[in-house]
Amino acid sequence: MSEPLLSIVMPTHNRCEYAISAVNSILSLPETALQLVVTDTSDGDDLARRLDGSIDKRLVYRRIDEPLSMTENHNAAMALATGRYLCLIGDDDTVTTEIMAAVRWAEANNVTALSPLVAANYAWPDFRSRYLGKAHAGRVYLRRDFGAVSRHNGRRNLVRALNRAALGTEGLPKIYHGIVRRDIMTQIKERSGAYFHGSSPDVSGAVAVAALCGDYVEIDYPITLPGASGKSNTGRSAMKTHKGTLAGDAHTSRFRNLRWPELIPAFASVETVWAQAVHTTLEQLEPALLEEYNYPVVYAACALKHRDYWSATRAALDEYRRTRRLSSVACYGRFSMEFCRYAAASLVRLARRASKPTAAGGRDFIPAVSDIAAAQVELARLLRQRGHSVETLLATIGSGEGGR
Repeated sequence: MSEPLLSIVMPTHNRCEYAISAVNSILSLPETALQLVVTDTSDGDDLARRLDGSIDKRLVYRRIDEPLSMTENHNAAMALATGRYLCLIGDDDTVTTEIMAAVRWAEANNVTALSPLVAANYAWPDFRSRYLGKAHAGRVYLRRDFGAVSRHNGRRNLVRALNRAALGTEGLPKIYHGIVRRDIMTQIKERSGAYFHGSSPDVSGAVAVAALCGDYVEIDYPITLPGASGKSNTGRSAMKTHKGTLAGDAHTSRFRNLRWPELIPAFASVETVWAQAVHTTLEQLEPALLEEYNYPVVYAACALKHRDYWSATRAALDEYRRTRRLSSVACYGRFSMEFCRYAAASLVRLARRASKPTAAGGRDFIPAVSDIAAAQVELARLLRQRGHSVETLLATIGSGEGGR
């Protein structure tokens, strides 16, 4: 096929039951300018057999027999993409039926990155959370208040995010569940040696794109549809099992020769995995930006949420004191300040959630949805019913109506 406008990149590992639905949902889109890249490092060949005989030329499928970490698999998948724009998703996710309209707008307006906020999501039938059990299972969720679009500067927002320790991709341009022009991703690889670094490809990608993309557009509209399944890191996090030693955790143990900075608490959790990815990415791409990174926020989050690993947090905190040449009073003063801020913000989030005590939390939802392919169809139907259109929304940015 000729050069695609958009390559959707989907690495997968041992999750055929989700991936086959994701593949089918994407290839159901009647778009000739779309490419789907799937790299499969599964122990078995279930997905390969399910895809055997596919005549859809838009699909690029590679079976990889050697064991790879998540980040290595993401790098391998990204290297196969040939679209002018790229979008990275997980194997239990999909894209919406309006994604190509958004990409065409981005190309027509010379947009380097289009970063959607999460306005919709899907919980697979096997999704469980520690406190709500199976209340979310099989539901497509859609926020009631969405529909803004605005321009931002990537590097400026990156500095702001680093001051908050960049725990997640909020406020940054994204390649994971975002759309980025391929030349930006090529620059990242040329300057740092890889598209993604560290233990979290989604956070690494957001940090790197923010450093190099210049201005980008943020859109509060469903362009992709994140899925949360029982076997995903999101599912493990919801069950509070996404934590352990670096050698024993299911996520970090797959990394060969994993480099873990002494400034990051040496255990696996959502916060430490993200922090390690930020540190490692900047170390390879823009080392000077590490001076902007607020390590005490990481220590505060770990102290509040992972008290059973306090010894590892304290060791990293002491390393921070040593490398920054701080007195104990000054070091622990910074830590205490961030601990109080983090605790207060956590209480605010809990209070807001408690004000809407149902599983939906005030969102619209469609129940009993069997898989991500069905979720894609149901979300499109709900958006049409509510009179939403991505083309109409993006038209407002030129008129000044969509800014924040």
